[in-house]
Amino acid sequence: MGATDSKLAFRKGVFRLFEERSIPVDADDYWTLFWTLPESTDDVFSLVSQSDIRRARDTAKENLETLIDKIICQMDEIIHAPVFPSTQHSTLRLLNCCRVLTRIMPYVFESPECGEWETSFFWTPRSVKRLVPNTSDDQDKQEDKVRQDIEPPRGEVMITLAIRCLFLAGFSLPPSMATLESHVNYVIWETGVGSSTPIGSFRDNDTNRNEALRLLTVLLSKSMYISPGQITTKEDPWLRFIVTKMERKVVLALLCSLLNTSCKYNPLGWGVPYNHVMFTDTREQLVSMCLRTLLVILDYRSPRSVQSLRLEQQFGSSSKQTESGVKQSPIEEKEENNEREDNLDTSDNLFRHYLSKLHRAQDFQFLIDGIYRILSYPMQATSSYFPSPNKHIKCNVEMMMLCWKLLETNTRFRTYLIDTERSLDLVVVLIYHCMENKLNPAQVGFVRMSAFILQTLSSDPIFGSKLDKPFENPSSLPVSIRIPYFNGTYADFLLISIFTLIATSRGSLSTLYPTLVFTITNISPYVKNLSTASSSKLVALFGSISAPGFLLADESNHRLVGYLLKAFNNIIQYRFSDNPSFIYAIVRNHKKFERLRDMTMENALEDIENSRLLKEGAQRSQHIPASPSHSIPPLSPSKEVSGSPFTESGGDVSESEISATTRVSGELGLDQVSDKVRGKRPEHLLSRGTSEGSLSFQGFRQGRSSSVVSTASLMPGAKHGFTPTEEWVQKWHDQLPLKTILATLDYLVPQIEAMCTTQSLTSDQQILDFLRHQSLSGILPQPQPLSMHRFQWNESLVIWFRSMLWGQTYVSSIANHGPWNGTSVKLFQIKQQETPQNEPPPSPTTQ
Repeated sequence: MGATDSKLAFRKGVFRLFEERSIPVDADDYWTLFWTLPESTDDVFSLVSQSDIRRARDTAKENLETLIDKIICQMDEIIHAPVFPSTQHSTLRLLNCCRVLTRIMPYVFESPECGEWETSFFWTPRSVKRLVPNTSDDQDKQEDKVRQDIEPPRGEVMITLAIRCLFLAGFSLPPSMATLESHVNYVIWETGVGSSTPIGSFRDNDTNRNEALRLLTVLLSKSMYISPGQITTKEDPWLRFIVTKMERKVVLALLCSLLNTSCKYNPLGWGVPYNHVMFTDTREQLVSMCLRTLLVILDYRSPRSVQSLRLEQQFGSSSKQTESGVKQSPIEEKEENNEREDNLDTSDNLFRHYLSKLHRAQDFQFLIDGIYRILSYPMQATSSYFPSPNKHIKCNVEMMMLCWKLLETNTRFRTYLIDTERSLDLVVVLIYHCMENKLNPAQVGFVRMSAFILQTLSSDPIFGSKLDKPFENPSSLPVSIRIPYFNGTYADFLLISIFTLIATSRGSLSTLYPTLVFTITNISPYVKNLSTASSSKLVALFGSISAPGFLLADESNHRLVGYLLKAFNNIIQYRFSDNPSFIYAIVRNHKKFERLRDMTMENALEDIENSRLLKEGAQRSQHIPASPSHSIPPLSPSKEVSGSPFTESGGDVSESEISATTRVSGELGLDQVSDKVRGKRPEHLLSRGTSEGSLSFQGFRQGRSSSVVSTASLMPGAKHGFTPTEEWVQKWHDQLPLKTILATLDYLVPQIEAMCTTQSLTSDQQILDFLRHQSLSGILPQPQPLSMHRFQWNESLVIWFRSMLWGQTYVSSIANHGPWNGTSVKLFQIKQQETPQNEPPPSPTTQ
């Protein structure tokens, strides 16, 4: 539509759509304008404005109905034409039909007032009159007969036509793929899963596939316009049809085409730095669309299946209370001793059903390699010697979602992944993405998903044993996850990284603390030869989450201590002789466990007050004036007090200075440095040094108007509506699994202290050798059966994942004629970031 006259004619046609009521159905000269005049996507989206569509929808709905019917008929005529493409049935006309529907449909979904009309117009079977020629010999009856035919609902027809466009020879497939019967041929686009024969592809095929996929995604996007509270209870007929009513050959062809196109993509291209500057990669846009369409389809759950999750959660919450009488957190997993299949019902989704049936090793290897290639690409870019040599790919989040869907849907895939070395590579990639995005509010869902995948992997015993493999070439890692002077196993790397993630996230990931601690607990029975650094980090983590201020800040914080103690007990009971460095670490810090054993409400409040006084003393020693309110300002918002056991302030007093710890070795002991010196340390030393003294628990805002502080003023959780009591403390304190570790300390501490006083020890190795040959047989209580904290879906997580998926789809499409731009989305919120003048605005972030 390059000519001004053509654009003006098309614009006048759009005006007529809402200015004139009941445009005749047989006004073909008018209706054909919509698929003959536009020449590009930009023409359709710029000349058909949001207000035009809304006015037609609200004031002349009959014209909108006619336009949709005309487009459906035109698409069907082109797809089933004997000759395609041709002048009358051109590729451009089919593209324009797709573009106009893509432009219109979001405004149909956004209006609550159109709900009944949408159901009636799109999902009610149509009665169509057809003339049947008279074949009777009776000459008196020359008139043709009129027959009433029932045709499928328009919604079914639109989805079917969009899928046929994806497998149309001469459009999305090479012309040679046409058969004698039809131009529609359900063949797999790329080699990989289900196909070893390439069909060939041209750039125009990729562009047309992208247009058809965008139409299909828009047709399936009704979820965007449903509030989170209703998203799991309202049936989506568009999604229900595609996942339950499609033919088997169509489902398999579409599933494998989307999978193979996504996993075969190589963002490196020729492997030449800056090649993205010289050449435009049209393939990446298609890969992103394939991933989003596939994920939307795989994520469908019927209201019935979500209701079963809800009932299971309610039943579990009502019948299985925790020992302290507090209900389980939504992300806390049920513990089972035996292996079980995930409770994922695939009967209501044909795509998920066939995905769960994949079993060939070559298919799994293809998928794993493709997923890792995309997820590891940012790591390779940051490790290059060239400044920004590679382009920024935009499908990392979607590929992580696909990885998670495969892990939860296909247990054979998960087993195959864990059996290979690629599972260890995946751990490094997951840690990398967590570290890179931990402080980015727009990517908190990405971090959360990575943590859930780690928990899923850790629930397999084979994975726990695999982590004992030595970590090779750690110096090649990106700076964000590189551990200085690291020489250990993958288990050491994982444990230190989890500790660093918690310690440096400033409380922004407090909702993930249970997930990260579950991961530690799951792998604890299988880890061997933990290093000094990882052992120290584990004990430092325990010291921080067992601090009185953290325990009293929230009614569920004590559970983290219980889970971590369970991990310690597993190491002692099942891997005692294999982990002397860890045993040595808990022996050196035995007073931390004794303090928790002797904890009462009274001495907890005393510890909090002593901590406050010591911090104020440290401030005065550094000549830092106190704030006017005489309070210690936290480094993070007050809501994070209950979530973060750490601060990054060097001026805070560390646990090691509040409670003295037995120091046996200078190398393994705590750093005896002043707060002033510690305050000058770089942040990476605070988070990754071998000293436990570099970590401190969250300071609490306390007044000091008098030397006597009331009980209420010391309650760190009071401002959040939670007030701990002596009875509450006693209830959960009695249930802490302290017996095993206290029995170990009672047996070992006196012996090691005697060694230090009676023998001339020259190195810590002597003590480690002593511990390695010790036996706790007959000393420890009976070990509990091993159990795993498995990830399990519930209704709130289903809503979260769907919101993140559609939010990512929305944001990714903004710059490329986003179909949903400016519509009244209800599933999530869009925050527009403020930018300085003369700079292009960044993409909005999902809330």
